Amino acid sequence: MNKLLVTGAIMVVMGFSSQAVSTEAQIDALQNEILRIKQEMASDKSKAYFKKGKGLSIKSSDGKYSFQIKGRAMYDISQVGGFHEGQLGEADHYDGFGAEFRRLRFSIKVDAGDGWGFAFQPDFAETVQDDANTIGKGTDVKDALISKKIKGIGKFTFGNAKSAGGMYENTSSNNILMMERPMYNEFANLAHRAGVHYDTGGAFGKNLHVKISMTYGNEGAWRQEQEDGDGTETSWNHSVAAHYTQTLGKKHQYLIGGSYSMERPLNDNARDVSFRQQGVHTLGEKIVDSTLSNIISFGYGGPQVIYTNGPLFASAEYFFITGDRKGSYAVYDDYSAQGGAIYAQYFVNGNANVKISGKKGVIGGVKCKSATGCTAVKAMFETIDSRDSELNESSSGTHAKVLHVGFNHYFNSNVRLMVDLARGLYLGGHTDWIRDQTGRHTMTSAQTRLHFKF
Repeated sequence: MNKLLVTGAIMVVMGFSSQAVSTEAQIDALQNEILRIKQEMASDKSKAYFKKGKGLSIKSSDGKYSFQIKGRAMYDISQVGGFHEGQLGEADHYDGFGAEFRRLRFSIKVDAGDGWGFAFQPDFAETVQDDANTIGKGTDVKDALISKKIKGIGKFTFGNAKSAGGMYENTSSNNILMMERPMYNEFANLAHRAGVHYDTGGAFGKNLHVKISMTYGNEGAWRQEQEDGDGTETSWNHSVAAHYTQTLGKKHQYLIGGSYSMERPLNDNARDVSFRQQGVHTLGEKIVDSTLSNIISFGYGGPQVIYTNGPLFASAEYFFITGDRKGSYAVYDDYSAQGGAIYAQYFVNGNANVKISGKKGVIGGVKCKSATGCTAVKAMFETIDSRDSELNESSSGTHAKVLHVGFNHYFNSNVRLMVDLARGLYLGGHTDWIRDQTGRHTMTSAQTRLHFKF
């Protein structure tokens, strides 16, 4: 009996001892697993983050895959005053007020590995009713594209995207320094078109940029026939842009470049070409209006230059436009027009500067190092001359000179306030704006924009 009791006691003790050893082993194993997980997490660079001005991004540990969401909202308020002196000395006054969402965009960008990417960007601004209770046209798709990057060669884009063009035209609306691009951009008006695009994208160094586009669509200068209900005929556009950027010392940086585009109907039929520009976007009237008959092709382009030195930024661009008429059309000769703009701004505080994107050949945004924000004063002089005695209908085209002054205040990398004041002199123009082709009028405008981006 005693032996049995002793034996049982030994077995119980051994059981407890074995259980203790097992529990300790389990604890050790669990601690080792936790340590392994921590090490993996430390080595895993996959992350989700929000970067100033770059939106919300999710990126894989190897950097090959990413998902990015960005957006921009621009709310404009404007006051316009006009004075017209007609051919017979008649005087008319025009005053108008406007408020609108100029842009309301969201974009999605995906990197799918091996250089493949996808981007989609709709603009909902025109779906919002303006102050005149005018119903918008609906959602406008800006980007809808598939891209492929090839190391040492560049990037190819297939789908709806911005074509190669001038400096101001290709600079993102997030980074333009005036509220609107210069008037002569209306001649190009490449917008976002479907086609095939090639961009060096830094493949040959960060200083050299070349972009080539072959697109098609009914936008641009051919849109008059589209507005008139005849938008079935597609046009081709072939365009190229090249830029070289160089840095001198620590602060001095310049960019020189140029662009050229040729546009023609797909079937080479002659069409009417229309160049129309509002000057102030909320203004319903077209203060620049030139319509050309029997055009089989037209080209446009010109040189551009940028210079930066710390808080100082200056740029200039010249544009020429030519229109070729059908050979059998003897009534009018070929057409030519021109335009240009000179811009300068200076940051008065905030230790800020305007960046140049050498990889894209455009204005790359603003770098502000002040926690209280940065303010820049600005001025631009622009001109456009679309006059030609061989324009059709009753208009001889528009000759305009406009001086802009204002300031931009950057609260941070995501929010800025823009104020533009302009005084313009216009000769000729749209018959809705003036009653005769020899009319002369001036326009004064005050615009402000609250611009939010993420």
